[in-house]
Amino acid sequence: MSRRAVAKPAAAEGRPPSTEEAFAVAPLIGRVRTVLLTALDRELQPYGLAGTQFAVLKNIADETADTAADLCRILHYDTGSMTRILDRLEEKGLISRERSRDDRRVVSLRVTTAGRAVLPRLRDTAARIVEGMLEGFSAGEVEELQRYLARMIDNGQRRAQAE
Repeated sequence: MSRRAVAKPAAAEGRPPSTEEAFAVAPLIGRVRTVLLTALDRELQPYGLAGTQFAVLKNIADETADTAADLCRILHYDTGSMTRILDRLEEKGLISRERSRDDRRVVSLRVTTAGRAVLPRLRDTAARIVEGMLEGFSAGEVEELQRYLARMIDNGQRRAQAE
């Protein structure tokens, strides 16, 4: 089943969005994530990986996260789901877990040599998918989209910290 996202007319410039206009953004962001992960699942099948596994591997490799707790916060997964994803990546020999010498409760995650070897092909595949999703966008529009999304993230994090 394929549903096309329908954009509503732009709000008057300078006026804050109405509650309805603002609330309509969240499902679109969710749909973008779903479309991206579905495409990643399909394209990463030859590597025996799912889109979520790639996201975890990429975050570990980029040093955005080095523990399961970090990954849960970044990717918004519960600890049980994250443990299963990490188990699968470890079984495939793409990551390793290392218990901290300072605090045995902390388990650091590392990309293995095999993980680093396959990562460029995985990144190329993911980049091709995202480029396809941005088809028809100008470079300026992509930059603008990045700024808007970064601003939303900053606003959300600022509100969460204030609470």
